Amino acid sequence: MAHGRNGPDLVMTTRYVGASEIGQMTNHERNRTPDGFSAIDETRTHLNKILHGPATQHLALKKLWDSGVRRPTAQAERPYVQTVISASPNFFRDESQGVGEWNEARLKKWIEVTMAWLRKEYGPDLAHVALHLDEDTPHLHILIVPTYERRPRRPGKPAKNETLPEFDARIFAAQTGKTTRTVSRSSNKYWSKISVRRDARKSYHAAVEHLGIGYGRDFVAAGQPSPQNKTTAKWVREEAARVAEDRAHFSSDRAALDAEIVEADEYRLKHRGEAEKIKAHQQRKSSMLAREKLALEQMRTKIERDRDTIQSAMRALQGVIDAVGTTLDVRWPDGMTAMVDKIELLITSLPDQTRSVSEPQGDGDSDPRM
Repeated sequence: MAHGRNGPDLVMTTRYVGASEIGQMTNHERNRTPDGFSAIDETRTHLNKILHGPATQHLALKKLWDSGVRRPTAQAERPYVQTVISASPNFFRDESQGVGEWNEARLKKWIEVTMAWLRKEYGPDLAHVALHLDEDTPHLHILIVPTYERRPRRPGKPAKNETLPEFDARIFAAQTGKTTRTVSRSSNKYWSKISVRRDARKSYHAAVEHLGIGYGRDFVAAGQPSPQNKTTAKWVREEAARVAEDRAHFSSDRAALDAEIVEADEYRLKHRGEAEKIKAHQQRKSSMLAREKLALEQMRTKIERDRDTIQSAMRALQGVIDAVGTTLDVRWPDGMTAMVDKIELLITSLPDQTRSVSEPQGDGDSDPRM
């Protein structure tokens, strides 16, 4: 009963936790002995039930990891959400009932409505729900693991012996590839909102209002009985700390991503420069081969021209020799005739020798018929 209203109110406390708090709750679930904080009645512990997930919150996390859900980053603080849901004791009890007693039909209906709301509100992020009936008032312990679909990150560095096209293909695959469900409260659309806890309370109240449960008071602190509430100043300080933490987490992820992008761009520019150097070297080599080919063509033309001149001179010389021999009736020595024939043979074979010299080696544009 709150705000002058006669009737039961909902009790809903929500806190952000890390692995240590998960361990504490797991111990609370397993060790049901009076601890000075919880009014545990061991004679009723057998009535407790797991309504969703495995036996403990710790096992619920293990189930997620085993299913392929990616763990939160090492920098993430309090990435999980623990919620306790109940109602004022007079909602569960008839007038004749006292501590540790409840109306079975009313309890069953409350559980049914609450579980339907939890599944609809949190979907696959709902990891664990335990009903405790061995304390003063029936209540639920709930573990929610906020996740989001994470795309593969752009590769920061190429693999060994990976070409630039292959590296670019991996970047494209990362941008369009299959997502991975990853734990992150700050990246979850539902839990990244500043007013999420109040919004959740409003949503749950809308689901149970028809049962006669009032809204109660906002900002109920963990471990405090309803309807004792936090002061506005304290809530503002806690929310400011949470926002600062989420902003730091986001900034860290963004900085890491920016560093990877810069590194990838530097690698691409470096290798693009190397490719341009190789292309320029090939162009210089082609130009050099073209100049050499032109010079060899000019040399061949000159040699062929000189050969023709020498052959003409040799024919004239042979004519003179023959004419002199005929006129004087002189027979030249065999040695002189052989020498003239050898010179003529060398001149005749000269084009074949220049042809082999003039072919540039390794030039794909050269014509073997030249």
